[in-house]
Amino acid sequence: MIKLYSDPRCPDSHRTRIVLAEKELPVSIVELEPDNLPADFLELNPYGKLPTVVDRDIVFFEPSVVNEYLDERYPHPALKPGSPAERAQMRLAIMRIEEELYPLYADAVAGRKKSETVRKLKEYLAMLDTYLSRQPYFIGNQYTLADVTIAPVLYRLQPLGIDTSAWNNLEGYMDRLFERPAFERSLSEHEQMMREF
Repeated sequence: MIKLYSDPRCPDSHRTRIVLAEKELPVSIVELEPDNLPADFLELNPYGKLPTVVDRDIVFFEPSVVNEYLDERYPHPALKPGSPAERAQMRLAIMRIEEELYPLYADAVAGRKKSETVRKLKEYLAMLDTYLSRQPYFIGNQYTLADVTIAPVLYRLQPLGIDTSAWNNLEGYMDRLFERPAFERSLSEHEQMMREF
């Protein structure tokens, strides 16, 4: 059985929980607080990074690495496109989301330069809305790891007070992501409560 060390509040851990739910893999989830990591976990992963996956006594961390490993090790359903060009596009999209959207989200949560951060987030979302006018998912017609990467941050926009109703393509995309049964199964108790309030 796969063991996942997960932060129940963090979008990075959420990404891996989505992949595991999509694959319907048996998993034992250990929820940890990143500011209070136990010694046995740090012995397993001295970097203290979450999520961390243990599969067949091999330890993996960094969400992009973990998720690609899970998709290759357990290939059904596939979360990567079939062609090399589309896989390269997917990896580029993941890199851009991690470099552009995740830091904006972190700044918004921390309250750093709040008005400027919200403005930049809205610019990003408007650009994403235009991009999504051409296709149902980030890489064309297939749900991929790029969608898995962006979904946790999009899910957290409403609790941040960011209204997305002006962007119909984005809203439709978010509905497609959040209505997936695996997405619902991936939610920690904390994430379920985020939407309730």
